[in-house]
Amino acid sequence: MPELPEVETIKNDLLTKVIGSQIIEVSYTDGGEKLKYKFKQNLANLITGERIAGIERRAKYLYFHLSGGKILVVHLKMTGQILIRKSSTTSDQNTRIIFVLDDGREIRFTDRNDFGEIFLVEDVARIEDQLGPDPFEASYQQFENNLRSSKSGTIKEALLDQKIIAGVGNIYADEALYTAGINPFKSPKSLSENEIQRLLNSTKEVLNDGLTHRGTTIDTFRDTDGKPGSHQFHLLVYGKAGKPCKKCATKIVYTEIKGRRTHFCPTCQPKEQLSLF
Repeated sequence: MPELPEVETIKNDLLTKVIGSQIIEVSYTDGGEKLKYKFKQNLANLITGERIAGIERRAKYLYFHLSGGKILVVHLKMTGQILIRKSSTTSDQNTRIIFVLDDGREIRFTDRNDFGEIFLVEDVARIEDQLGPDPFEASYQQFENNLRSSKSGTIKEALLDQKIIAGVGNIYADEALYTAGINPFKSPKSLSENEIQRLLNSTKEVLNDGLTHRGTTIDTFRDTDGKPGSHQFHLLVYGKAGKPCKKCATKIVYTEIKGRRTHFCPTCQPKEQLSLF
């Protein structure tokens, strides 16, 4: 699933390409018709003629602010893509919706697994109620309070809880825990103040690294030009099971926590850690 760096990469691309553009036509492909029924909306009747006034990212959501005041919300889920194409460009596989712009270009929403979401709202209050602070904006106190009140059994689960910190997914959770030297099985309530600060810092660090490399492409992630990211070549533990840790040469361990793939170094991330705080 695209996480914060991937969605932020797409947002930044869109800001340079489509702000001010007018949507002159919306069409669903045969494979996209189900989106009408899923959200009980026909976007062709709702946003044709609107201009894209602004775009922002919140967690893993994209908000397209339209000139009429409403907001088009997009969540890529597992395999969604947003591609900017010339109308003459060959059709993209798994395209579900096409937004034709006034200069002839198209915004194509593709989704192989059909879990993606795209719908129109008056405001985003209901979405925001389900989200915690953005990692780049979260204060130590916010992060600590959210972890202390978490019902998650492990810190790995807590990092994936969007109400605790919004935008982190499986890949960057593993990377952040490794960078902070924290075992993924530790209880979030057991973390010392020092560990919490290290984890907040490492979360910001690994997300920034992912953004620098324009995202991680393990499977389907592409930017708006259809190009993959390159952060997969810089990952420290995720997908590295059986390979030597870059710090101590211990083999990276693969396990699952509540069905989520998890990778860690048992030496650099021991379950029992001595803390001076």
